[in-house]
Amino acid sequence: MAIHLLTLGLFLVAGAVAETAATYDYIVVGSGPGGAPLAANLARAGYPTLLLEAGDDLGNNKNYSEMANFNLAANDEKSRWDFFVKHSSDEERESKYEHMTWRKPDGSFYVGLEPPEGSEQLGIYYPRSATLGGCAMHNGGVCALPSDDDWDAIAESTGDETWLAKNMRQYFERIETAHYVPPGTPGHGYSGYVNVTISDPTFMQQTSDIQEIASGIIKTVGGDVTRDINSLDPDRDQQTGVFGLAGHADPNGHRTGSNTYVRATLDDPAKYPLTVQLQSLVTKVLFAKNTKTPTAIGVEVLRGQSLYKADPRYNGTKGEVVKIFANKEVIVSGGTFNTPQILKLSGIGPAKELKKFDIPVVKDLPGVGEKLADNYEGGLLALASKPLNGSSGPFAVQLKTPTARKNRNIYGWCKSFSFEGFWPGFPTEYGPSQYECAFVHMNPRSQAGYVRLRSSDPQEPPEINFEFFKHGEDEDLTEMLDAAKTFRKAITSAGAPIGPFDEKHPCPGVNQNCTDAAQKEFLKLQTYSHHAASTCGIGPARDRLAVLDSKFRVHGVRNLRVVDASAFPAVPGAFPVCPVFMLAEKATDDILEEAKSASSAA
Repeated sequence: MAIHLLTLGLFLVAGAVAETAATYDYIVVGSGPGGAPLAANLARAGYPTLLLEAGDDLGNNKNYSEMANFNLAANDEKSRWDFFVKHSSDEERESKYEHMTWRKPDGSFYVGLEPPEGSEQLGIYYPRSATLGGCAMHNGGVCALPSDDDWDAIAESTGDETWLAKNMRQYFERIETAHYVPPGTPGHGYSGYVNVTISDPTFMQQTSDIQEIASGIIKTVGGDVTRDINSLDPDRDQQTGVFGLAGHADPNGHRTGSNTYVRATLDDPAKYPLTVQLQSLVTKVLFAKNTKTPTAIGVEVLRGQSLYKADPRYNGTKGEVVKIFANKEVIVSGGTFNTPQILKLSGIGPAKELKKFDIPVVKDLPGVGEKLADNYEGGLLALASKPLNGSSGPFAVQLKTPTARKNRNIYGWCKSFSFEGFWPGFPTEYGPSQYECAFVHMNPRSQAGYVRLRSSDPQEPPEINFEFFKHGEDEDLTEMLDAAKTFRKAITSAGAPIGPFDEKHPCPGVNQNCTDAAQKEFLKLQTYSHHAASTCGIGPARDRLAVLDSKFRVHGVRNLRVVDASAFPAVPGAFPVCPVFMLAEKATDDILEEAKSASSAA
């Protein structure tokens, strides 16, 4: 397998910048669900392609390869990049977040509201995954398509009809190998690199406490645990109730996607011209000199392990500087936090911010790092009156609350588990009586967050503030509360001896009668998230905050594209991983079409 820890044949001199002798048509920065498939596709099309990843390859580590171990993966320092963010600019509000993370004087973490004396407040924990495959290697694996309106909105804003949902569906079919619907089911694929399965539904055929609770949920909201959540149905975005929870794992529970596709491409007897270089932290994009329009020609890289300060193993190492050049294009796929950081360090972003750090302005693009968005997450967690017998994987629940604007707006997932957000060492386990319906509130009304530089040091993580609920607060909280009420009714429909339930949140206690205002306040203060998007959004050039055109090209810059979750102008549905896989396929088509046109013109 041609994965290099360091580029072979480099001659590095202390204090000097080395240049690689190897030439590539395309350089892809970042190996997540955007960058990895794109790099593999370009190589499979015959173009020498370099894929750069700051972390290592952990594809053989069972914490990552087994989907059931995703909590272990997200807590593993071998891949973690520990970002600490803000949910708002209100310090008093931030101080009430129950899982606030602090650095104790001894260097360890404290999570909570009463830190030991001398502790440093770090912020709200938001782990990212620096490993071959990116965050598709530590996520829960949910593969959910966004609403058709999410795709159509891009087509409408840009005038590019290739973004219409009816066209985008082909990319889902291209990536998918479906195991949960009959062969030949319209709208699904059967030969793609992403195996998609649902949790084993046979638990519903066995008498148990878990089956009884699930039956109560189905009785309350409708549906069944085998229903196709990604069906090709004109009314899909209105359908509610219980569905099978689709995930990007094979029938044996092995995680599939960005890592496995890159490995398959490298191992293919066709010997596709793909090179993967690990432990390669990209610091900036390089541009040609004396061109009227800024033109990307390569990247500057720091070589070495754990060079980013968000890595818990960072020890102050500076790394060795290398420059690598591309014949055709540079594609940045560093993710919603790191892509805008890389662009800004390269001189592309808000001129005022760049000048503050003495970064020469290559292109003034005010939208780089702005409009950061994420879905709001919460849950109805309760403890039964007895240890629950039986077991199941999660099943999905889609809701359309009374004040939803158009489409279903809640994606829930239910099982005997506990999930209350992210902090070092998460989650809190409440024992065998725990049951939760966690949920994502889709299409939030506020999109006012940002990712901004702290310095010009490429090893320093940026400042991140989501500015949750800055707009549409009461509307979004009302929808979240309505979801919690529905899940409360559904779960507690199970009578004795399973019930009554001792609710943990958002209305603690047994048969309590909390006010709507109190529950909304809890949801507002304790909302968490894990699916950031939109910091380099696609939009027309007339939109001053648009960063990319409809072909992923950076406005006003040649030979530079962005392909990752940051490119979405708004968060795509509940979970972005499969939509980003689809982006990679669309970008592949756009790039190859342009390369073909350039070749024909020559």
